[in-house]
Amino acid sequence: MKNVIIGILLIATLSFAGLYMHERNLQHQAQKDVRTLNQSLVEMQTRLDEQEQQASSLQKHLETTRAAAITKADEITQLQQTITNQTAAGSTNQGNPLAEMFKSPEMKKMIQTQQQTVLGPMIEKNYAGLFSSLQLTPEQSAALKDLIVKRSMVDAGLGVSLLGGDMDADKRKEMTDQAKTEKDSINDQIKQFLGADNYTQFESYEKTIPDRMTLNSYKDTLGQGPGALTPDQEQQLLQAMSEERQKFKFTTDFSDQSKINGDLASMFTEEKIAQYQAERQQLDNYYLQLAQGILTQDQLGPFEKFLTSQRDMQSMGMKMAAKMFGSQGK
Repeated sequence: MKNVIIGILLIATLSFAGLYMHERNLQHQAQKDVRTLNQSLVEMQTRLDEQEQQASSLQKHLETTRAAAITKADEITQLQQTITNQTAAGSTNQGNPLAEMFKSPEMKKMIQTQQQTVLGPMIEKNYAGLFSSLQLTPEQSAALKDLIVKRSMVDAGLGVSLLGGDMDADKRKEMTDQAKTEKDSINDQIKQFLGADNYTQFESYEKTIPDRMTLNSYKDTLGQGPGALTPDQEQQLLQAMSEERQKFKFTTDFSDQSKINGDLASMFTEEKIAQYQAERQQLDNYYLQLAQGILTQDQLGPFEKFLTSQRDMQSMGMKMAAKMFGSQGK
C-alpha cells in the first residue's frame, strides 16, 4: 500500500513538474514576444520621427523655394521695367543701347544684389575642400569666405562698370588698376588671416578653382543618377584637368582676370576670340582624352556634351563683349 501511495505521489510530482516547466516556457516565450513587440514599437517610432523630420524639412524647403520664387519674380519685374525704360531712352540715343542699360543705377544695384546672392553659395561649395584641409572652425571658414566674396565683388563691380561704356581707354585702365589695388589689399588680408604656410596652400588651391567649378557644374547636371561621378573619379578628373590646364598656354587667356587691362577694344577682337575658342576646344579635347582612363563609356558622352555647352555659352558672352567694347574703342 505504501509503495502505491509513493508511486502516486511520484506521478503527481512529475505531472506538476511538467506543468511548471510548461508554464515557465510559456512565460519565457511571452517575455520574448513582449521584447520583440517593444523593439518593433521603437523601430516604428523611429521611422515615424524620421518621416516627421523629412516632412518638416520638405515644408521648410517649400517655403524657402516659394519665398525665393517671389523674390525672383520681383527682380524680373524690376529688370523688365529697367529694360523698357532703357529701350525707350535708347530710341533717342545713338550709343550702344546695351551699354546704356548697364549705366542705370537700378540695373547696377540689381546686378550687385544678384552677384552677392550667387557668390556666397558658389564660393562655399568650391572652397569647401580648402576649408576642410586647413581644419578651419566654422567661424574661421565664414570669415575667409567673406574675404573671398569681397574680392570677387571687386571683379564683378569692375565688369559692370566697364559694360556701362562711355569711357576712354585711359579711364578703363584707371579702373582696372584700381580694382587690382583693391584685390591686392584683400589678398594681403587673407594672407594675414591664414599665415604664410596656409596662404601658400590657399594659392595652390585657387589654381584648381576653374576646374572645380567645371566639375561641380557637371555634377549638378548629372544629379544622383547612375552616371554620377564617384568621389574617386571626381578627384582623379580634377587633378588631371588642373595639371593639364596649368601646362596649357593660351595665346590670349580671357579667363585670367590679371590679363585684362584698359585696352578692351584691342583685346576683344573677333580674331582673338576665335583663336581663344579654338585653343579652348583643344584643351577640352585633352580633358576628354584624360577622362577616357577615368570615366566609364556611359559617362564620357554626357561629359563631352557638357564641355561643348560650356564653350558655346562662353562664346556668346565673349561675342557680346566684343560688340560692346569694340564700339567703345571707335
